[in-house]
Formats: sequence, structure tokens, C-alpha cells
Amino acid sequence: MFNVFEELSWPQFAQLEHIKKLPLNEQVNRFNMYIQDLSIARLNMVQNQPKGDSYLLQEDGFFLLQEDGSKISLPAYA
Repeated sequence: MFNVFEELSWPQFAQLEHIKKLPLNEQVNRFNMYIQDLSIARLNMVQNQPKGDSYLLQEDGFFLLQEDGSKISLPAYA
């Protein structure tokens, strides 16, 4: 298992105990699989986040408002 918030670089990955003993072509194959698995895990994490209101919120915590005072609504994505 790996942390989806931290990505190992190639030099870091290649120095892992169970990886550095392998031939270079196998190290590269394992790194490619690691990057692919990491991408899939990140995508699943984003897709499984709870869906809230689809309004545009500014960093200061206030909604962006249209000229008529109503909130700017974002389209819902499935």
C-alpha cells in the first residue's frame, strides 16, 4: 500500500530495499506499475468524494454571486 498524497520520484523508488536488488528493466516496470496504481488510486479518491452543493466558493468563504444576487451554480458532473 502507498500514500496517494506522496509520490516517490524515480531515484527514491529505485533505492527501496525490495526494488534495488532487481535488474534495471524490472525496476522500470515496477515503477511504471507504481505510477499507474497511484494514478488510479487518486482518481478513485476524487470520484468517491462526497458531492456537496455545486456552487462556486471563493477562498474567503463567500459565494460568488451573479448580478441578480443569486449564487453562481456549477454544472453537476457524473
